[in-house]
Amino acid sequence: MNLLQRINEVRKGIDYIQKDKSVSTGGGSYRAVTHDTVTAMVRAHMVEQGIVMWPFLVESQSMPFEVNADMVRAKQFRYEATYDFTFANIEDAADQIIIRIQAHAMDNADKAPGKALSYAAKYALLKLFNIETGEDEESRFNPEGLDDSAFSSLLDGIHSAVDMKALQAAFKTAFKAADEAKDKQAQKMLIKAKDARKVALSEVAV
Repeated sequence: MNLLQRINEVRKGIDYIQKDKSVSTGGGSYRAVTHDTVTAMVRAHMVEQGIVMWPFLVESQSMPFEVNADMVRAKQFRYEATYDFTFANIEDAADQIIIRIQAHAMDNADKAPGKALSYAAKYALLKLFNIETGEDEESRFNPEGLDDSAFSSLLDGIHSAVDMKALQAAFKTAFKAADEAKDKQAQKMLIKAKDARKVALSEVAV
């Protein structure tokens, strides 16, 4: 198969990744999917279909620490970078697709470049393989509904269920909490998490 056909096979194998982390913005928060979660979900499919990926740093810059009107320096600086991610067919190295991603990260030391690279790699994978993450990027804030920490705890209960009986009990508790909070988005995400865990437990049983 050529690279496009291989990419299509990966798309057939993955249609949804659960957002698994609560990110604070200072004035609110939003749920996000982490780099490690995306990598863990996609890697086996890429290996099976013979697709390799590698990054190339096109350009980057570290912005100076900002200073406010009282001459107090900000605790973190902003790092900006542009990366090219090459996806190639292992049977024909010339059969390639390059995706350019811009990213930035905030940090107070040397972790900003790594954060930016992880962010860029995550979105290169999500966008190339058209993977749903269960929430609109343009509508992240949810002033009502379940608290993020409560939602994460309920979600962990579903993910850690060791058998179908435990999964049913965890889902019942989680869905009831979401229903009482009138959090329709959380209900949808819990249903998908339950279905995914059900499939995983079924495969283990086989």
